[in-house]
Amino acid sequence: RRQLVRVAWRDLASLTDVEAVLRELTLLADVCIAAASEYATRSLRERYGVPRGQDGSELGLMVLGMGKLGGGELNFSSDIDLVFLFPSHGETVGPRPMEHEEYFARVGRRVAQMLGSVTAEGFVYRVDLRLRPFGESGPQVVSFDAFEDYLQTQGRDWERYAYVKARPVHGAGPFDELYRNV
Repeated sequence: RRQLVRVAWRDLASLTDVEAVLRELTLLADVCIAAASEYATRSLRERYGVPRGQDGSELGLMVLGMGKLGGGELNFSSDIDLVFLFPSHGETVGPRPMEHEEYFARVGRRVAQMLGSVTAEGFVYRVDLRLRPFGESGPQVVSFDAFEDYLQTQGRDWERYAYVKARPVHGAGPFDELYRNV
């Protein structure tokens, strides 16, 4: 709330331009999404272990921001359109192994719930997951390969156009630094 008040005050007092307001609101959403993703991952890691790739490296959930979030144009009343992706199939390494798809689906659900649940203090953001492959009837999280296949074989033109504004807001791995200031 403090950050929203700070941004609103600067806007109302004409201390900044509209582009800076949109950029700051987008950055605030990015930080909230990252915090929710890290918290959800930590809580599941303790119980189910760590998802690892073929090379043994730890895998993480990638969160794509779509629409205004992806384009860096979030305003005060915007919802956030998210798509959850995971790098590859496999099984977690830990006390209670779980398939990657289920593990990352749980992480994604927790992220959406933390951001969108209404509490006594309000909610963080309204979360819309309908832009994922196959919309509401599709899985909440898909692998990179399944995502690519969907866009090439099933994706409609408007979906492909929508992904032009997509931006990894969390979990881009080696691309984190590149996308952090986009």
